[in-house]
Amino acid sequence: MGNFCPGGSSSVQHEQSPVSTKPLPVVRREENPVNVKFPPPLVAMSPARDLKPKFPAPGTGRETRTVNNTPREKPQEKTRAVDNTPREKPQEKTRSIDNPPLKPVEKLGVGRKAVPPSGKIVTPNLKMFSLMDLKTATKNFKPESMIGEGGFGQVFKGWVEEKTLAPSRTGVGIPVAVKKSNPDSAQGLHEWQCEVRFLGKFHHPNLVKLLGYCWEENQFLLVYEYLPKGSLENHLFSKGEALTWDTRLKIAIEAAQGLTFLHNSEKSVIYRDFKASNILLDSNFHAKLSDFGLAKLGPINGFSHVTTRVMGTQGYAAPEYMATGHLYVRSDVYGFGVVLLELLTGLRALDPNRPSAQQNLVEWAKPVLSQKKKIQKMMDPRLEHKYPLLAVVRTAALILRCLEADPKNRPPMDDVLRELEIVRTIRDEPKEERRKRPSGGSDNNRVNGYGSPHVRITGRAG
Repeated sequence: MGNFCPGGSSSVQHEQSPVSTKPLPVVRREENPVNVKFPPPLVAMSPARDLKPKFPAPGTGRETRTVNNTPREKPQEKTRAVDNTPREKPQEKTRSIDNPPLKPVEKLGVGRKAVPPSGKIVTPNLKMFSLMDLKTATKNFKPESMIGEGGFGQVFKGWVEEKTLAPSRTGVGIPVAVKKSNPDSAQGLHEWQCEVRFLGKFHHPNLVKLLGYCWEENQFLLVYEYLPKGSLENHLFSKGEALTWDTRLKIAIEAAQGLTFLHNSEKSVIYRDFKASNILLDSNFHAKLSDFGLAKLGPINGFSHVTTRVMGTQGYAAPEYMATGHLYVRSDVYGFGVVLLELLTGLRALDPNRPSAQQNLVEWAKPVLSQKKKIQKMMDPRLEHKYPLLAVVRTAALILRCLEADPKNRPPMDDVLRELEIVRTIRDEPKEERRKRPSGGSDNNRVNGYGSPHVRITGRAG
């Protein structure tokens, strides 16, 4: 599957050019001295060699040797140099091919403080399901089994045996999520191949686990671990129970861990479609990144970006990518900043139902994120002010850095993760902040260590 999403360019032609050009000068230098200089002295010295071959030879031979040695030694040295260049370079190539596992170790070492030690790269070990197996596991993809739908196709819940992954009846074994491609989707095969490639190779606690795949009857299917809490999008924007501040911060940190692992992997992987609907949650609200159909290997050979066709989700995609198709590793950081903003406000990145000035969340919120009092008015009212104000202010400052227009000014995910870990340690307002509050009246209904008195808002900022 290594050729599914090719990236980078070959430099073989540059390495071969010295080998094809150097032998020609060597041949010319051998012909000139032999044909022009050597024959006359050899004819003149032949009578002296008949009498005493051993003694005159050294005297006369030294001259011939000095003349002969110049071309003979130089070609030998040059032929060795010519012979050794290809011999040494292939060794260097094979070493560089054999050593890529060492490079990621060095890269991982840079951000090892941020990346959990359990993150690792493994050899693909995926089960190849038959279409009949998956029909049995999902009861022939009946509508009642469907748990999601997107551009790629539909997702169904099924059941398989835990050890063998053979199909089983409902309630027996372990549940799985089966993503079934839309036959009419032009991107179906390409995205399917990318998912198999990336999720088959990378394993991390904060990446959804791919169990197997199926390609049969012109249908492409993927089988994942089943995550019962669904996506972050459903919890943020539905009318169900609201996520607490601690849970939101936990989800942000774990999603950052997954993204950091991808960026620090063997070849930096650009996720390209970081958004709330692609963050799935298990029964304990542990976050896992899903849907790698648009993932792309990062730039190589010293380049800063990858140029590719613009694909992603409007509102989350970085502005430089939307404008030019130039995809940077830190283009993902922009999308992460958008999701952080959604976690704070409880509002979608784009919503045509909001007033025109607020339909684009980033454009509306960026001027507010640097103002402490206005940030509180912008917070999700379902949080009921149950959050440390200083933690919110610091998170808002981090969001502004992630949303910088120039990707070079955005922090790497290692720094984003470390900052979020610091934010998690902020549990309450310092006493000095509370003393600054205006005195007078009863404070029983508003002093709980979660904000200041003027933040008594019942609805969202309008």
